[in-house]
Amino acid sequence: MRVRGPGAITRALRSVLSSVTIPEPDLPALDIVISDAAEARGMIGDAMAWTITLPRRGWLAPLLGYVVGTATSALRSLLFVHAAVVALKGRGFVLVGTPWAGKSSAAAVLIRHGAAYLSDEVALLDPETGTLHPFALPLAVKPWTAAAIGPLPPVREVAAEGGVRYLLPSRMSGPVPLDSVILLEAGRPPRDAVAVSPAEMLLNLSQHPSSFRYRPRLEAAFTGFVQILRHARCLQVGSSVPAETAAVVSSLPSR
Repeated sequence: MRVRGPGAITRALRSVLSSVTIPEPDLPALDIVISDAAEARGMIGDAMAWTITLPRRGWLAPLLGYVVGTATSALRSLLFVHAAVVALKGRGFVLVGTPWAGKSSAAAVLIRHGAAYLSDEVALLDPETGTLHPFALPLAVKPWTAAAIGPLPPVREVAAEGGVRYLLPSRMSGPVPLDSVILLEAGRPPRDAVAVSPAEMLLNLSQHPSSFRYRPRLEAAFTGFVQILRHARCLQVGSSVPAETAAVVSSLPSR
C-alpha cells in the first residue's frame, strides 16, 4: 500500500495502517493519492477503485473505510467479517453485532483484563485451518466508547482526528485457532452465553459486511463460513453493559 498527499493526512493514515498485514501472497498494490484539495482516490494498478472528497473534520474514519473495503475485496483464500477480535488463552474470539452493539467496548474491556488484541474492525479467517489472523487496525475510541469502557487498557495512541482516538493495545496477538463466534445482542442484559446453531450464525454473518458482499466470492464465502462454523462455538450474548459482556466471554469454559 502506497500513500501520497499532504503530510498531515498521510502521516495519520500511515500510522493507523502501520500494524496491518494480510498473509496472502500476490495481492494487488493499492495506491492512495490525496490532493491538496482533499480529494482522495484509490488506485489498483491503473484502475480507479474509488474517489471521495474528505470532510474538513472526521476525514480519517471514512478514508479508512474505503481502504479496508478495498483490502478485503482483494482477498482470495481468506474470508472476513466486520468484527472485533481478541485472543484468550491462545484462542480467538470473534465479536459480531450491529452498530452500537458494543463490539469495541467489550473488546477493550477484555484487553484490559488480559486478552490479546487482533482487530477492532476485521476478523480475518482461514477456512482451511480455522485460523484467525490479526488485522491490527487500532481501536477507534470515540467519546461515548471511552465512557462505556471506563479505564483503558495499556495502549499507544497512534493518531487522533475528528474526536476519535486511534489506540493500539500493547498486548497484541499473532494467528490463533478460532474458538468462538459471538453475536452481541444490543439492549439485552449480558447474563449467560446462549448457544445458537451454525445455520443461524451463518445467516447472521451474511447480513454484516463480510466476504458475502462480493459476488465473485459468494460461493467460496458460503462454503468457507460453513466449514469455519462447523468447528467453532456459536454463541449469543447480551451487550447492554460492556464490562458484564466481557465477563461472560472471559468466563466461557475452555474447549
